[in-house]
Amino acid sequence: MIQKIILQKSILDSLLSIHIFKTKINQSPFMKQRGQIIVAIIILLDFSLITHQQCLKRQTTMRSITRGKYKNSLHISNGALISSTKENFFYKNNSGNCLRDTIYEVSGQTGFMYCMPGFSIQLKLLQKYELNTLKLWIWDRDNRLQTLQLYVKVGNLETKVYETTMAQSVVTITFPDQFVEEFRIFNIAGNTNNPGLHLIKVEAYYKLQITLLQ
Repeated sequence: MIQKIILQKSILDSLLSIHIFKTKINQSPFMKQRGQIIVAIIILLDFSLITHQQCLKRQTTMRSITRGKYKNSLHISNGALISSTKENFFYKNNSGNCLRDTIYEVSGQTGFMYCMPGFSIQLKLLQKYELNTLKLWIWDRDNRLQTLQLYVKVGNLETKVYETTMAQSVVTITFPDQFVEEFRIFNIAGNTNNPGLHLIKVEAYYKLQITLLQ
């Protein structure tokens, strides 16, 4: 909106300038030639400004697409899937799918998925996205502390971006901006109550960084 107002003001200023020069160009041949040159320069500058604004708009649109439109990329409706199902366990069929987005019914027997120590829950995105945040909701019907590692993968490169022995309830993990194709949540040694890594829900997205001016 601000860019549009600036552009409109620039065009109005240019029209005013052209009107002023048109008034002056009849004073002498020299002034007429000079005025025509300046009018041409003003028109070229305005054209450059319009082109620049259009380029910025296209860049913003493309950046939004590569960042998943700043929404949760790990969602069934966005094409995400669990690529480690052979290593994972689900209570009551798919009711524990951590990619779902419904009102949760969570108990000791339903509403979560899990894996055992030495195994992982792997979550594959529909496509490569630029992301910097992963949010985990770990089973939290008691005060257990979970041990886990988080890896991000793109192509054949896998990088560990987080490790803890004290994960509890909702954990928000931030990491440097990077393109991601898959997340791997590794169960190091279970939790303080049992050996499982019990996961209720996950979300992944690009979080805009806001810098406050002093």
